[in-house]
Amino acid sequence: MRRPELATPLGWTAAIAAYMTADLATGSTVLKTLLLTAGNVSGVAFGYALYMSFFEEPERNLKHPSSVLRMCLITTAAAAAAGIVGAFINPVLFHGTMLMGLTFWFVTEFVNYIAILPVILTFPALNASTFRNWRNPDRRVWLARAPPLLALIATCIASLWIGGPGALAFPVPALLWCALIIGLPGTAIVTLLFSAWTLAAISAGAIQIGANASDVHSALSIRIAVAMVALTPITVASMMAAQSEFQVLLQRFVTNDALTAALTRRAFNVRSRNLLADAAPSNSNVALLLFDINRFKQINAIFGHAVGDDVLKILSRVARAALPNADDFGRLGSTEFAVLLPDCARDEAARLAKVICEDFADKVAQLASDPALRPSVSIGVALAFRAPSTVEPLLAQADNALTKAKSAGGNRFAFVDDL
Repeated sequence: MRRPELATPLGWTAAIAAYMTADLATGSTVLKTLLLTAGNVSGVAFGYALYMSFFEEPERNLKHPSSVLRMCLITTAAAAAAGIVGAFINPVLFHGTMLMGLTFWFVTEFVNYIAILPVILTFPALNASTFRNWRNPDRRVWLARAPPLLALIATCIASLWIGGPGALAFPVPALLWCALIIGLPGTAIVTLLFSAWTLAAISAGAIQIGANASDVHSALSIRIAVAMVALTPITVASMMAAQSEFQVLLQRFVTNDALTAALTRRAFNVRSRNLLADAAPSNSNVALLLFDINRFKQINAIFGHAVGDDVLKILSRVARAALPNADDFGRLGSTEFAVLLPDCARDEAARLAKVICEDFADKVAQLASDPALRPSVSIGVALAFRAPSTVEPLLAQADNALTKAKSAGGNRFAFVDDL
């Protein structure tokens, strides 16, 4: 489910072979291995089919409010499929009833799925960025995560020490705390460890809950209880992840222009003030590029406002692709854009301006066969050897340079000292 491209005949064959190898390694007979593998694979295959049919791509990482509920419904159906096969296997292998086979297999697979699936589905992608974050962890993040993790360890110790029927619930507040602080992937790992530890501790008699763990009915009840406890923090963490993504989208709606994705003028001013403050101690060069689209009103009049919107989007895409930090690109007016570039020398500013002019001209060449009807971009460049306290002086200088570039014709750039 995490890597659908692996769900090929060869992939399924390898999975079945792995199931059989693991079971044969424990000393099972070939017949027993084949029957047990049939039960396991039937649940997995049915669950996979349901998951890929009813889970949209954005929901597969459990960051949607309804994702956990859907996962529970699908795992219930998958466990039931395994249970049906188990109902036929139980009389053959263990000389029990079909009902007991159905119940035992269903509960066991359901608990396994609930414990393992969230970890698999939410685990970060293994790439260079992930390994870099693991090698250089943020101390503040780990200090914030330490209290809920320590609280979880303390409550698990308390469940060992005190015992009784309520021992299963002791870690619940700490698990919820973890869900609020450590994020969805971390919460999934923590709940998996909690589930495995709790079941092992009860089975070994380390946690005395007043029930005979060797009794089949008691064992099934305990497993279901542990799965329900594990679901609670997963659900909370999923909702927190959804809320976090919504806040990011809301912040983007406030700070970014809806049409071009560039920063709004207010957001650009705030971002520029922060960049200048960071650049001030180093006394490095600061460059500001101010863009304007020529003949924009003519484009709207001849081709319509939809084409005009496309022209604005093209400039934004071209500029953001060329700039070292696209997130600093802002829209200041109808056709005016700007970007502040700390630690940027004259040659680098000229190179960026030239690339943007040429790429924009290439992109809009298809709009009209007559060059006189095509839009063009003019860029004014302002340089400062020391970062000013505000961006306004640079904007004023770049505006003067922009006037020079516009008078020289389309797809040109000019510096302040060109005046």
